[in-house]
Amino acid sequence: MTTDTDDAKNQLAQMKKEMAKKKPKMAVPAEFLDNAKSYDDKVTLVKILTEKEKHRVVLLFKKMIADGIKETQTKKGLK
Repeated sequence: MTTDTDDAKNQLAQMKKEMAKKKPKMAVPAEFLDNAKSYDDKVTLVKILTEKEKHRVVLLFKKMIADGIKETQTKKGLK
């Protein structure tokens, strides 16, 4: 005899399996930029990177901004 909690556990396990089956997004290696020969190739690769890996781009900009703030504070003698 199954209980409601057993049914809920089975449903949860099934949902986990379905979510795990999804393919991960394609990662775009940063080395592709080094191998791009023309400016147009580099622009195209940056567009692909921003579409496919938004989280990496956001983290990159956050780091660049934080580094810029630290550098500015150091130059002004605030730190």
